[in-house]
This record gives sequence, C-alpha cells and structure tokens, in this order.
Amino acid sequence: MPWSTRRRLAGTITYAENSQRSIELPRANLLRALSLNFQGTLIIATAGTPVLKTGAAGSALRACTGLQVIANGRDTIKNINPTALAMKNLYLSGTLPRLVETGITAATHTYGGVVQLPFAMPRSVRPLDTLLPSQKLSTLELRASFGSGASMFSTQPTTITSNALNILVHLLEEIRLDGKDENYAQYKENYLEKTVTAAGTLQIVLPVGNRYRGLLIEAESDGNMVNTVFTGNAELKSGTDVFVLESAASIQGDNIVRHNLSAAVVTGYYYLDLTPDGQLVNGLDATVLSSLELNLGVAAPGTVNTIRVYPDEIVAASK
Repeated sequence: MPWSTRRRLAGTITYAENSQRSIELPRANLLRALSLNFQGTLIIATAGTPVLKTGAAGSALRACTGLQVIANGRDTIKNINPTALAMKNLYLSGTLPRLVETGITAATHTYGGVVQLPFAMPRSVRPLDTLLPSQKLSTLELRASFGSGASMFSTQPTTITSNALNILVHLLEEIRLDGKDENYAQYKENYLEKTVTAAGTLQIVLPVGNRYRGLLIEAESDGNMVNTVFTGNAELKSGTDVFVLESAASIQGDNIVRHNLSAAVVTGYYYLDLTPDGQLVNGLDATVLSSLELNLGVAAPGTVNTIRVYPDEIVAASK
C-alpha cells in the first residue's frame, strides 16, 4: 500500500527541577515514533570527588526520571524512564543511542542524547500494524518527570550551580496515500518496580488481558546497573503452566548472541523475547490467562536494590 513519511518538530519540554512538564502533541496523522533529543548543560562550581551512575546507558539521561504518553486525558500508552528506553532501543532496534555524559570537574558541561519512543513495534514482521492513529484521539500529551542535576551521580559534586535541560520532541509520522481507514493494534509500555531487601524469590504480578511481545528486566543497586541483584532464575508462569524458566546468566548470554552485544553492555539488563520470530500473533497471549507472574531469584548486595520490569504489550485492534 502507498505510504508517505513525515518528520517534524512538535515542540520542546523545558526542565524544571523535581517537577513535571508536558506538551500537547499534534494529532493529524499515524504516529510511528517520537524522536526525543535531550540537550543538557550542568554547571559544577566545586567538584569534590563525584562519581557518575553506571550502566550501558550511563548517566546521560538520568536528570529525566520518567516519560509518559497519555491519550484522551486518561489512557497511558507509554510509561518508561529514558535510560530504560535507551536500552529498549538497543534490544529492539539493534543500536544503543549515542549518549554524552556530563563531565565531573568544576566547569560547565554538556550532556544528553537522542532516544526513540516507538509506537510501531520494532523487530516485528509488520511494524505498521501498531501505528498510533493520533487523528482519532481527543488529546495526546507527552509528559516528562524531572529529578535534578544530582540525579546523574551516585556520589554528588560538592556544589552544582545549575542544571538546564531541553527535550526536543520530533514526530515520525506515516500517511496512507490511499486514504483507507483501518483499526490498529497498540504497542503499550509500562513498568513495575519492587525493592529487594533480602536474598530470595521476588514475585512480580503482571497484568493480563493483552498479548506480550517481551519483558525487559532492569536490576539496580545504589544507582548503578549491576548483575548482582538478579542472580538466580526467571520463572514466568500462569498457575502451573510455565512459559519461561531460565537463569539470569542464560538470558544475558542469549541477548549477547542474538543482538551481537558485549557482556559489558548488558550489565544489569535482561530481555525476555517472547516473540523471537517477529510475528506478534505468536507472542504470549495473556488474554486467555487468569493470572501471570514473574518470579526472580534475587540478592541484596547494596543499600537500595531495585528490580524494574518493563513489559512490551500488544493491545488488540478493535473490531
């Protein structure tokens, strides 16, 4: 079918420390993705001995603590932090975004990078099946939650004079030249977070009602992404029906082979791909399940240990 692609600047979200800011997105065409360009400036007056938070995506995006896309004033389509989004870009699109971390000396530093928030499902046979028909929505909002300049550090500089950050929001749109109207499935992203206080089994109850393309697991200890929190097996099951039983090391090993990655890149991250052939209809069908849970073997190596799970859900198109 004939398509025409459009790219345009929708607006800019300007940083406000420990606050939320948002913009209304244009609603004229089918949305493929949002391209988000983070442009930050940090001024350190007195350095001390600061240490940046670590991980494959580093600290470059950590002054922004969350991104949400909300339709019709109430329906959350996307809810993810930009650091995890950068890792999903790696696993689902094949490339870690180019990110620039702040310096740590007493000076003026720039930081940031460009990440993509997709609506069309990457690494699928028919990605256009999940385009977002923005023209059918009454409102469409992109909301950003901000921390502070100190959010990028596990050990903070002695004195931060100021932090500035702009997020330039670009739309990647598709237009059907034949004018045909279709119903589209929806690529929904959310997350669940739990604190790990002791070694054992961590149970995370997942929502049912949609189809799962996969799950990204993120393990953090004292602000850094590590392999020492999720240390045992991942068991994904519904009642006695077990869909996945695999060790943390095996999941990472599979990710390294499948996506041609290095071990250092995947530290603290594990992607359970439930649709390796890219056929979304072959994903885990949770519409027929009464329950779904993810059990993880965990440890507590640091003071604050956190597991976050980011499901990739497909909401079926309306009939």
